[in-house]
Amino acid sequence: MIRLVLADIRMQAAMWLWALFCALIGAACAAGSLIAMFTTISAAQTADDSRMVSASIALGGNIVFFTALAAMGVIASTVGLTLTTQRREHALWLILGIPRHQVRATLRIELLVLGLIAGTLAILPAHLVAGITIQQWANTGLNLHNASVAFELWHVGISLLSGIIPCLLGGWGVTTRAARTPEIRAFRDATDSAASPGIARSIFALCLVAGVVGMWIPGLGLELEGGLAQRTAFVFAGNLFLICLLLLMGPWVFTPLMKLWTALVPSRNVAWHLAVQSCRTRAARSVTTVLPFALSLSLVGLFIVMGNVMPNSTAGLGDVLVVLGWVFVVAWVGGLAVIALVGKERRRDSALINVAGAPPGVTAQSAILEGVIYAGTAIVFGALTLAITGITIATGARLDPFDLFAGIPWILLGGLALATLATTCLALAVQSAQASRTIAVRVLRT
Repeated sequence: MIRLVLADIRMQAAMWLWALFCALIGAACAAGSLIAMFTTISAAQTADDSRMVSASIALGGNIVFFTALAAMGVIASTVGLTLTTQRREHALWLILGIPRHQVRATLRIELLVLGLIAGTLAILPAHLVAGITIQQWANTGLNLHNASVAFELWHVGISLLSGIIPCLLGGWGVTTRAARTPEIRAFRDATDSAASPGIARSIFALCLVAGVVGMWIPGLGLELEGGLAQRTAFVFAGNLFLICLLLLMGPWVFTPLMKLWTALVPSRNVAWHLAVQSCRTRAARSVTTVLPFALSLSLVGLFIVMGNVMPNSTAGLGDVLVVLGWVFVVAWVGGLAVIALVGKERRRDSALINVAGAPPGVTAQSAILEGVIYAGTAIVFGALTLAITGITIATGARLDPFDLFAGIPWILLGGLALATLATTCLALAVQSAQASRTIAVRVLRT
């Protein structure tokens, strides 16, 4: 089995390297944020500064939660896509006589190896992330009592767990499906077959639904002793649970959303038609590409609304970067990693289009328009969550929603949306330019 694991990793090294890079960055950001929080808490306790201890827990806890959420979601989806794109190779194992339970065990060992390597490589970058995080906190005016990052043994454990857990969670269900899927079906299916949510995902989704309802009821409908602050906190938690729920059910949220808004575009352009059909056919690829950008846009919207509704608070660019800076890093790296990860699959699709007689330039235009569709889906998702967040939080705070939306920094949100659009289009344009230099027949033959 170990020989099969090593041989498969070596044969699929190009794909696993991108998954490893994504897992490395995610683990480093998550572990580094946690190290920074405990470092500042320790320094404040040594100085007997209870206010700083509370501030470190409050600020650090938010940063750790958002960063860990982003890392978990992005790494898990990327690892899951990595295994999904190899479904035909796994079916070939079954045809060659390898037992199904051994296929499943082999793939899970690969995930464990991937997580171990990512966690090990993330130890040093995690310290760098922790140092930058502490410096960001100091720049906001907090008295950190000269807190500095010093290596401790538990940092290794945090880094390893930050690499292993998302990899195993992301690939656990995929390995089960790989071992159960009939071999002929894996070779026959040209499109990504729809997968059921699974027991674990369904249970987690029900818990999140209960969290949304349980937070919204007191926040929206009750007069609490804590007044505005307490009601808003309840609604904020409910909206956070809602965003987590929508991201968890990504394949059943992003795919219909993408189909809906692309169907409203009145275009008969051939390149646009090819891009739309490619995104719909390769649903798993589309969802995994959209998810990192949708996650960052929705969290930014929630944070900005919350920052503008609370008294004497702000939600400018500096505040967003302090709390969600590492979320951006994880999301953008994850999105670019997914685009690079499926480069071979995309080159094959482009070769088929060229061999079928597509006019010159159609393939490149189609690739760029795919980037528009990915970014557009993420932006539409972010706009919907922003609307829900704004209305519910304004209701909890007893404010006019129009006044709340009028105070939102739309230039910041617009700049973030443009950055998302530019990133996806540029990445796919570069990939398309590389594919145009390859010989179509050779790509189809390999």
